[in-house]
Amino acid sequence: MYKGLQTSFPQYWTGIYLRFLSICLVYGALVHCSNILSLGDVSWLETPLHWRLMDVILLIFDIITAISLWLQSLAGVIAFILGMILLQIIPYTLFSQYFILNPEDIETLNGLLDTEIILIVILVILMVTKK
Repeated sequence: MYKGLQTSFPQYWTGIYLRFLSICLVYGALVHCSNILSLGDVSWLETPLHWRLMDVILLIFDIITAISLWLQSLAGVIAFILGMILLQIIPYTLFSQYFILNPEDIETLNGLLDTEIILIVILVILMVTKK
């Protein structure tokens, strides 16, 4: 399986998709930076502690994983899949009550989860598909 993953990256579309994911993660890092700098609607210090912790953790995750994916590293792919599952999908589904303050937050959170699952599924399809 390791050899199969390693040989997936030279494939043209897999490499392009890894770069696309890297850009998506850079955007995510910018969002977390803007949250930390209180550039949004709410001051960062007024947000719940778990939101602030997630901003810091996801900022670090996004930066490191974006660089690894840009370099088309196997570690980056593993970090991306595990990070999406452990840092976003599981917390946002099992502990969603902590991330929903307004009714419209439910729709936003569901959209975020759907997007993350789609990104992972496309990556897995590209890695296992022979060209």
